[in-house]
Amino acid sequence: MLRKPRWLLFAAIVVVLALVGLAGVSAATVRRSYPQIDGEISLPGLNGPVEVLRDGLGVAHVYADNADDLFEAQGYVHAQDRFFEMDVRRHITAGRLSELFGPSQVETDTFIRTLGWRRVAEQELQLLSASTRRYLDAYADGVNAYLQSHSPADISLEYSLLGLQGLDYSPEPWTAVDSLAWVKAMAWDLGANMDREVETSLMLARVGPDQTADLWQDYPLKNFDPILTSGAVRAGAFDPDADAGSRRVLPRGLSERDTTTYSEVLRTVARRLASVPTLVADRTVDGATGSNSWVVSGDRTTTGKPILANDPHLATSIPSTFTQIGLHCRTVSKACPFEVTGFSFSGMPGVVIGRNASMAWGLTTSYVDAQDLYLEEVRGDTVRVGEVYQPLQVRTEQIKVAGEDTPRTITVRSSRHGPLLSDASEDLRQVGTAAAGEGNDAYAVSLAWTGLQPNRTMDALLRIDTASSFTEFRAAAKLLATPSQNLVYAGTDGTIGYQLPGAIPERGRGDGDTVSPGWDTDFDWKGLIPFDELPWAENPEEGFVVTANNQIIGKGYGRHLGSTYSYGWRSQEIVDALKANPRLSVEQSLALQGDDTVRFADVLVPRLLKLKLADPWVAEGQQTLVGWDYSSAEDSAAAAYFFVVVHDILERTFRDQMPEELWPTGGDRWNAVLTTLLDDPNNVWWDDARTENVVEKRDDILRAAMTDARKELTSLMSRDTDGWQWGKLHRVTLRHSTLGSSGIGPIERLFNRGDWSVGGGPAVVNAMAFDDTRGYGVTAGPTMRMVVDLADLDRSRWINQSGTSGHAYHPNYDDQAPLWVSNQTVPFVSGRTAVEAATEHRLNLVPTG
Repeated sequence: MLRKPRWLLFAAIVVVLALVGLAGVSAATVRRSYPQIDGEISLPGLNGPVEVLRDGLGVAHVYADNADDLFEAQGYVHAQDRFFEMDVRRHITAGRLSELFGPSQVETDTFIRTLGWRRVAEQELQLLSASTRRYLDAYADGVNAYLQSHSPADISLEYSLLGLQGLDYSPEPWTAVDSLAWVKAMAWDLGANMDREVETSLMLARVGPDQTADLWQDYPLKNFDPILTSGAVRAGAFDPDADAGSRRVLPRGLSERDTTTYSEVLRTVARRLASVPTLVADRTVDGATGSNSWVVSGDRTTTGKPILANDPHLATSIPSTFTQIGLHCRTVSKACPFEVTGFSFSGMPGVVIGRNASMAWGLTTSYVDAQDLYLEEVRGDTVRVGEVYQPLQVRTEQIKVAGEDTPRTITVRSSRHGPLLSDASEDLRQVGTAAAGEGNDAYAVSLAWTGLQPNRTMDALLRIDTASSFTEFRAAAKLLATPSQNLVYAGTDGTIGYQLPGAIPERGRGDGDTVSPGWDTDFDWKGLIPFDELPWAENPEEGFVVTANNQIIGKGYGRHLGSTYSYGWRSQEIVDALKANPRLSVEQSLALQGDDTVRFADVLVPRLLKLKLADPWVAEGQQTLVGWDYSSAEDSAAAAYFFVVVHDILERTFRDQMPEELWPTGGDRWNAVLTTLLDDPNNVWWDDARTENVVEKRDDILRAAMTDARKELTSLMSRDTDGWQWGKLHRVTLRHSTLGSSGIGPIERLFNRGDWSVGGGPAVVNAMAFDDTRGYGVTAGPTMRMVVDLADLDRSRWINQSGTSGHAYHPNYDDQAPLWVSNQTVPFVSGRTAVEAATEHRLNLVPTG
């Protein structure tokens, strides 16, 4: 579920702002941090002049004669637009939130220090190529040039507000490691398998294997295709044309009896995981995190060249997760190879998703299983391995806390698998000791995760920016370890393709779906799946590739990749649309990104319409489904009724038998669960365990849910069904990632934007998702949309969720949001002539002296 982090609640700000009534926040204070975007600025470290051309949306196109100058200018531009966001990100990834926000953040900092994101980033820096290290340093130079010439109040309004609570703070210089650590945070949010391990293990202990199996349906669902429909490993390499083989069946980890012993340990771990701040996405297995992408060959487009589309689904926020930028070497050469435009992360050099002069690419989360939890038997600072005890790795760290003179010291311990998550708080330690029983060794839970192994992902991202062929693209992807992504490719030469990269463990005995016994070495990882064995495709026979977080390849592939994919409601809707359209246009791709068909309704609605309802008033709600085309348009009464009914089915079916931290949050996974249960009317899940001497069956729950929905919609909207509209319930507010959920109305109004009515929903191509346990407001959606025309790159289209600027009330703070809400886009240009035509602001950066 998407969570409101506790670290957003700043008690001191509440008190101060209540007293001053925001009188000190004047227009001059707000505008003070707006950056200079015209004229000339001298920058130390530049070798030559750099041009920064901005259009009316604030999108910056940077032109330089060498790569170092290019990235120094990018760092300067990112700092101009979004430094506060960058600063908060680096405090999160370093486990240093307490320095800004006080004692309430010590527990969060302790958990992140236990994971050790920044420590791994420091090790990673030593592995990178000389050119990448140079670019990282140049980027940092640009950020620092901005910091050196601006006070905190000149950098961001947020610093002014934090200063009202007495925070005496000046940002420290930016470093290459600050950029690298953000990749760790992304990988953390985009991985969810450990949550499945916790849930599966807890439910095995609670309801046994049969009922637990109902909660995780096999892939693929009937009539739903994986990304690749052919291919297998042959002679140590993936052959895209090979017939399917067989896959080794991996046994589960701990026994059902063992799971009962330590279930309270896992419940506490689950609660602790839920308290970690949501950075860019909901990382739970029920989460709304996902993305759509597709690439279509020129044989199937109106242009005769490929078309590529991508829209990543992440937590809604302002500023949005990505920011748009163009990076242009005036003369492209080996020494200065960049001619790339697209979406970047503030705090990192380069472009993450976009296009260069030769090709375009998109990303979706692959949901490979790169995480395993191990139950460890710990005695003092030793851990059991087989029948002996070996020393744990132990280190101490200090956490500085705002308002406290003396840093707090924490101890971090790691087994051979990874850090002991159960050391991250006193509660976890106490639970582990209690679970073991008096006089016995304590239990601990460790995490093995490929994201904690130093890698060269930053090398991969920068090399993708300069790839000019599918061969070069795959060579760059080989270096991408975490987060693993589905990569789609389209070249101006007509080539389309797909590649799965990533550091994916090759397991011994464990299947990765339950917690494993840490003392049994048979469950240790045996290495990583070689890149040459990972699935890929070039110019597939179908003429297109679709990825929407669905299963990567069928069971015959021969390797265990993952088990928490999307079940395919979005991907199959896209596949069927492409199959039905022999000639796709850019405009049709844009329309497909806004497809609001609720495909799961085809499973549930016929069941609901067959039921006879005794109460005519309840039947009025049922009648809204008659003739419904399954569109979740914002004015649809049927969509409103349907989504509320699904909520009530989930609540009545599962909450009585699942702990609160595991309650269904709705969406794709639970659609799959209900699809199977609807064919089993006597399944024990239908029975409400809270009613004595009564055994409910499927139709009892469906009727009760329809009654509940009728009451809820009457209360929320109208007694008359003609007054029902999905958009009245389904609304989106873009919240500032820190102060936007402070609970202080005036502060929230300063930074938040929206309360727009929208269509779409979870497991819908237009993926405006919500957390079913918290209402129907949008919590995640497309953080951007992009459609690239490889026949004429400047005819491409794009949109960002909010805008390029991170400064409240700046014209570019939220100017793209109204277009984003209504599925509109703007021109996505990169050629110098088109950029010049759109330019409204021109800033020249020149060497100092």
